Order: sequence, then structure tokens, then C-alpha cells
Amino acid sequence: MSSFSLCPNGHYYDSKLDKCPYCPSEGNKNTSNINPSTPMDKTKIFNEDDLQGADKTKIEGVTGRLDKTRIFTPENETASVSSEQAFHPGRKITGWLVTFSMIPEGLDFRLFEGRNIIGSDPGCDIVISQDAAISSKHLTILYRQGSFKYKDELSTNGTCINGEFVEEGNLNDGDEIKIGNTVFKFRSIS
Repeated sequence: MSSFSLCPNGHYYDSKLDKCPYCPSEGNKNTSNINPSTPMDKTKIFNEDDLQGADKTKIEGVTGRLDKTRIFTPENETASVSSEQAFHPGRKITGWLVTFSMIPEGLDFRLFEGRNIIGSDPGCDIVISQDAAISSKHLTILYRQGSFKYKDELSTNGTCINGEFVEEGNLNDGDEIKIGNTVFKFRSIS
């Protein structure tokens, strides 16, 4: 059992040491020009009369409750469409998803053999970032042994196939898929 010593500043330390390791050494003493008895300014709360003539910060823009971070663009500018698709070397293309919900000219997304995850997360195979109603991992479409299967990944807003809320099932050529506020038309090659 080791014994302890008490320094003049009230620190306990191992008595095997020559001096207190918590107190600054004489050559490394932290000096301060502030006298502890000097009164310091305290936080002051002003009323409207105290602020007459002072510059004020004015916040303009959207009012109301904002639960999420959102980027607002001026009405005369169009927001850029930021949908991405991962490149899958060595995987055969087996189908497409086509949507006109994002831009009037339409966008298409390739489906590959194996698993295709659709969502707003950058790690998804098909990334739909501009639809706030799409979950991070919203829907999985699987192509295996000549058929397509889908599974809703416990998304917040669910998945509709041909107008019906569904959890999982088989996809057929021409089916309409709605996730969030985005509607896709499914096309199969196989």
C-alpha cells in the first residue's frame, strides 16, 4: 500500500514523488495579470430601451418550425436534380426504373442482377436525394433466377406498387412503383 502526501495547494500525490505533479513548477508557472479580487463584467440582459440605435441582426426567410435541415432556393432558380447511380462492373443490366417525377424530360435508373437498394443514403445503388419523403434505405429490388422481387426496407412512408401499399412481393414488367413522392415505371429486360 502506498502512502500519500498533501501539497500546500491541497493536492494528494504519491509520497514517492519529490513534489506535487499537479502544481506548476517554478520555471513553468502559469502567470496571470488578473487579480482574483478584481470585479469582472457579468452577462447583462438588455431590454428594448437599452438597445435604441444599436445595430440589430435581422433574420429573413422561411418562418415556422423546421424539423430538418433544408436548402431553399429562390423561386426564379431551379434546383438541380441530384440523383446518382452506383457503377456495377461485371453485373448484368436486367431492368430499368423510369421516372418523370423529378424532371419533365424523365430520368432512368438501371437495375442490375442481384440486389439493388434505392434510397436517399449515398451508399445506396440508386440515390434519390431530392425527395425528402424517401427513407435512407427505402426499397430493395432483387433480381435472381429470372425474376424480380421487391421489399420495403421498413421505410417511413412505405412503398406502393400499382397503387397499393405493400411490404414485399414479385415485380412484373410495367408495374408502377411509388416511394416517397416519386413514381417509377418498372421495365424488365429478362
